[in-house]
Amino acid sequence: MGWDLLKSFLVFLLIVVGFIFILLLPREMVITHQGGLVFTADFPFTFDLFKEKVQAFIQHFQTEKGFGENKMGVPILEELQTFLQRDLHIIIPAFFLAIILGMMLGIIQFYFREKWVGKIQAFLSWIFSSIPDFFFYIGIQYVLIKLVVHGHLQMNLFGNEDWYSFLLPMVAVTLFPMLYMMKFTTTSLENEVGQDYLRTARSKGLQRLFILKHMLWNCWPSILNQTQFVMLYILSSLPIIEKLSSYQGAGYHLLDSIFKNEDVRSLAFMLPYLVFMFATVVLSKLVKHRLVPFKSGALR
Repeated sequence: MGWDLLKSFLVFLLIVVGFIFILLLPREMVITHQGGLVFTADFPFTFDLFKEKVQAFIQHFQTEKGFGENKMGVPILEELQTFLQRDLHIIIPAFFLAIILGMMLGIIQFYFREKWVGKIQAFLSWIFSSIPDFFFYIGIQYVLIKLVVHGHLQMNLFGNEDWYSFLLPMVAVTLFPMLYMMKFTTTSLENEVGQDYLRTARSKGLQRLFILKHMLWNCWPSILNQTQFVMLYILSSLPIIEKLSSYQGAGYHLLDSIFKNEDVRSLAFMLPYLVFMFATVVLSKLVKHRLVPFKSGALR
């Protein structure tokens, strides 16, 4: 267990260092006037230029004793705290809803897999999983805008000023990981169908729900491993969804700082996302170690 946690921590550090090096790659556009109305744009890259950016990056932290301030004179960590609180209103409920609802829908689909209910559910999940989350969000936005224009609905669809501003982005980032968990749960249960312990349980006349309970317990270790992918889906979708909704969270300002070549600010807004991923991996390993100490494949 200790070695697994150490490996996860080393991977986390490697990802942080890798992100910093990618962030510091020279990407500023250089526009050259060729004469008259002719201009050329280029993105020069040399090792010396990259070295200068790395040295300037390190010097900034040495001078500021931290992340310092943004262009408006506000401490970066102070604005990060404000924006991160808004993100948590989306990330935490989306994470638990995706896992809980995904598992419940997966169990339902498996239980009714031979009936029309399960087949319709499988078809709908296939349809929705084929739609990118940002396209799904744009579609919902379009419908709601039409309702607002015709006076059927009174709400603000953009920004973060209203108490309900986080709901629509939360639904958008929850959909795909929820469908992923549903499919994984269904597949895991289907893989258990041919196990010998199930034949023994059926021969003893045990109820289907009792058997399903033990099948789910045997699938629990592999299901727990998927929590990190759920968090990854949420965090990777959140910045673009916040951009589309003008929701001023950490993801929104992460994209904004990258586009403006604000390397220090970009790192400050990216680090919490990496910490969320690392914490999810560690917690899933700890929970699996504590709650699933036995090997699967037997009735308990």
